Amino acid sequence: MASTTQLDTSTILSRYFAANRCVEREFSGEPLPVKGEIPAALRGTLYRNGNGRFVHQGVPYDHLFDGDGMIAAFELSDAGIHYRNRYVRTREFVAEEQAGKMLYRGFGTNLPGGIRNNFMKMRFKNTANTSLVWHAGQLLALWEGGLPHRIDPETLETLGRYDYGGTLQNRFSPIDRLINPELPFSAHPKIHPDTGVLHNFGTAAGTRQRLVLYEVKPGGSARISQTIPLSELIFTHDFVLTQSGYRIFFLTPVSFDVFRAFTGLSSPVASIRVDRRKPTKILVVAPDGRLTALETDFCFVFHFVNGYEQSDRHLVVDALTLPDFPSAESTKAFLRGKVSSDLKGEAWRYELDLGEGKVRRERLTAYGAELPCHHPGRQGRNYRYLWCISSPDRPDRPILDGLLKLDVQTGKPQFRDLQGCLPGEPVFVPAPNARAEDEGWLLYTLFDAERLQTELVIADAASLDTLATACLPHNIPLGFHGLWLNEGEA
Repeated sequence: MASTTQLDTSTILSRYFAANRCVEREFSGEPLPVKGEIPAALRGTLYRNGNGRFVHQGVPYDHLFDGDGMIAAFELSDAGIHYRNRYVRTREFVAEEQAGKMLYRGFGTNLPGGIRNNFMKMRFKNTANTSLVWHAGQLLALWEGGLPHRIDPETLETLGRYDYGGTLQNRFSPIDRLINPELPFSAHPKIHPDTGVLHNFGTAAGTRQRLVLYEVKPGGSARISQTIPLSELIFTHDFVLTQSGYRIFFLTPVSFDVFRAFTGLSSPVASIRVDRRKPTKILVVAPDGRLTALETDFCFVFHFVNGYEQSDRHLVVDALTLPDFPSAESTKAFLRGKVSSDLKGEAWRYELDLGEGKVRRERLTAYGAELPCHHPGRQGRNYRYLWCISSPDRPDRPILDGLLKLDVQTGKPQFRDLQGCLPGEPVFVPAPNARAEDEGWLLYTLFDAERLQTELVIADAASLDTLATACLPHNIPLGFHGLWLNEGEA
């Protein structure tokens, strides 16, 4: 159970560094001690992906996105909760383990030794650390800069790199292939609720910068459905898919300096240029491929909540925006235990009028918000509730150390303060035969900053009340995304 002791902010900040201790051991089906009662209808496995370590061979990583990917699985059954974890054995991970030193540059971490050791090192480490997807009978670990990795859902063993039968091999030109032999595959794919088709994208650097759109059928066959030229290599992390098949991208004026990044003059993230004088472009790709471009005020978006058609040619997009892109310096400081509000998003609703070419926006709540989820059955449809990690909009609460349930139709917030603890992304699991959209459970990890340990929390999604907790045998560093599979689904 999370501590109820009220710690002052400076103490909490100093202890958050402990959340990022490296995980040295892998477990295989470890039974966890449980407090409370696991709901009888909640049977299946929660998978989570994220960083397992931020230090490699004594060299600290400089960015939150560079930690080596580690998958954690919590199996809920009549026998209780059993835990296993395993690092994703990418070819880069294996090579570095065998060499006993860093061999590859990361998104925000160059090799030690300055420009001499980084010049023209264009092969970056695939950390496979961002998210997971279950589709066409495959469990894939995702990282937006490279290929997915197939994972055994029972053992978490890495089964190999996955290029969808060659679809993700770069065939644009010999020079493009030299620069980047494989196409990127975003860590935020969306599965259409009616067709079962998986939609995804990648932003590919080369002789021309491109936004590449993918479609994967329920049986697993994949294709590039569309390629859209970009004037710059925009940093785009997520997108929206609606029920009718609209795909919506926020192309913010946040772009990579490809020359500096590829030549090794800086890490990719340190090469990022932000022009706050420019608007954010909203690119809407219709089901038939036609493009509509709109503009709104500058913002940066890591994650969208949901999007849907309000009426013909009128779309609604709910996004968690940041007033600026978190700098390389601020994220490096975050890993050293100095937390700021740079990663604290705001929930905004954007109403897109495709006919008039206009955008209207309004803020949904004054609470800070990140790592959102909603009922999976409402993907791309009008919905009512979102859940996310959160904190009040106050300067003395820069850390997202609580949970928020927001009724996006009425604007009513419901906040649970977990001060002293750091929650991970909540995953919503609908109750069988549920009648209400919020009838189900939230599953999330929680790092207790006083006791310096991580636990799994099962909460009632409607009330946010804790129903059960299970203490892990080690901490889990600050991670990213996960998914739930019902018993027998994998």
